[in-house]
Amino acid sequence: MRFCVDSKVLNDGILSVSKALPVRSTMPVLDGIQIMADAAGVLLRCSDLTLQKEYRLPATVEEEGECVIRGRIFSDIVRKLPEESAFFSMDGRTLTIRCGRTVNQLQCMEYDEYPQMSFDGDDQFTITFDRDKAKKTIEHTSFAVAQDDSRPMLAGVLLECEGKNLSMVATDSYQFAKNTMVIEEEAPSKRVVLPGKTINEIARMMEEGEGKASLTFSRTHMKADMGSTILISRLIDSDYIDYKRILPKDCRTRVLVDKDSLMESVDRAQLVSREGNNSVLFKIGSEAVAIKAESIIGKVEDELPAQVMGDGLDIAFNPRFMLNVLKNMEDDKVYLECNSPINPCVIRPVNGEDYFYLIVPMRIF
Repeated sequence: MRFCVDSKVLNDGILSVSKALPVRSTMPVLDGIQIMADAAGVLLRCSDLTLQKEYRLPATVEEEGECVIRGRIFSDIVRKLPEESAFFSMDGRTLTIRCGRTVNQLQCMEYDEYPQMSFDGDDQFTITFDRDKAKKTIEHTSFAVAQDDSRPMLAGVLLECEGKNLSMVATDSYQFAKNTMVIEEEAPSKRVVLPGKTINEIARMMEEGEGKASLTFSRTHMKADMGSTILISRLIDSDYIDYKRILPKDCRTRVLVDKDSLMESVDRAQLVSREGNNSVLFKIGSEAVAIKAESIIGKVEDELPAQVMGDGLDIAFNPRFMLNVLKNMEDDKVYLECNSPINPCVIRPVNGEDYFYLIVPMRIF
């Protein structure tokens, strides 16, 4: 194998595919990056058998071939190469990299066959959308994904297709997010669950190209083709919760408040609350909301003007969940809709129904 490639382009490709390197693996070969040189250029591939990424590099290939190099050390070496053309050659199991006056030699990993995830099967459908809108929709939803695997379905994001609408739903049982965006063409009514790692990687891929982006789904897998980059992921084989059953149908107390002011008050209150039970109390009055926190180090109280419709109410929240939601809202003012101190609070924009959030309150007695 012999080829020449720009070191900066190579580094960009390695940074992209290395997102699919496993944190821990029982298959040593998966700790490596597969390099394949052919007439079309150089292909880099990484896989953890749940997520696979490929990146095609323009290169001058003198001799075709392939190898697998330990991913972490290869990434570190390429990142520190001078920004010049890098020349690769392989002799036996030794890969030599020459770039400027720098020469590196790495031992290739032994393997019989690099595992590949294939994308096939029937009942396929494709959705096409604007990259910027998709990136924003994912980022405004995926923060609510569960961070543990005790309930596999909650470790993913639910995608619901209905006509030209694509909704994304995520929850960890304490915070809930739903965002809806318009896609290019009508899609069949479908529900699929993508792993949180996959959906976040798709958001990052939106910056790796231009024009419209598309995702293609089969019964068990999803494929994202961004031109030079291809991602294949398994779907989570589990029915998502029937989230519509937990959504409040109405509210007894509705509060209109300035979003930035509320975010600043909660942020100040969490400095005190984190030394105690990590809760922030909202005392909703007739024309204002008092935000209080108390712990062994002291207490803080803030008051925000608000338009309050309905009954007064005392309700407490984990400030981290409240800040997660507010940081992902772009409106200047938002509604807080509550029923009681123990029922979930809905947070929604003043205008439109493209998104809304829900937070489960903490008990205060």
